[in-house]
Amino acid sequence: MEAEKGKATKGKKKWLWIIIILVAVVIGALVSFGFTSGKAQDIISNLAKEEVVETTVPLEEFLINLDSGTSVKKNFLKIELSLHSSREGAGELLTANVDQIRDTVISVLRKKTETTVFKEEENNLLLKQELKEAINAQLDEEIVDDIFITNIVTQ
Repeated sequence: MEAEKGKATKGKKKWLWIIIILVAVVIGALVSFGFTSGKAQDIISNLAKEEVVETTVPLEEFLINLDSGTSVKKNFLKIELSLHSSREGAGELLTANVDQIRDTVISVLRKKTETTVFKEEENNLLLKQELKEAINAQLDEEIVDDIFITNIVTQ
């Protein structure tokens, strides 16, 4: 009787090891196929990436009379700007409000003198920061991340 019990236990152990080996082989094959096909890597990397939508909206050229202060001499500023945003839907919002944005830019620029237009702090034009803050205040949200000056001339 004990001999039969021993054979039954050995038979169960044998089947258990066969099942464990088969499961290990199947898992190994699936993992190997997934990583060598590249699809698993693509899926994992796409999950890790957060899609950033960047938009740059160019504005038409501005020609502004600068504040002459006490001087009789009239100074002009010709400037071209592009607005940069990394928010979704920013392009549509900026384009829809281009008239308000242009008005805001003109309001800021006409108060500048020839020297204050080019005033820098830590190698950055203060004008860019001032324009960004004024445009975001006009739109009642922080949509503009940066302003690129693509052309600037004073006379």
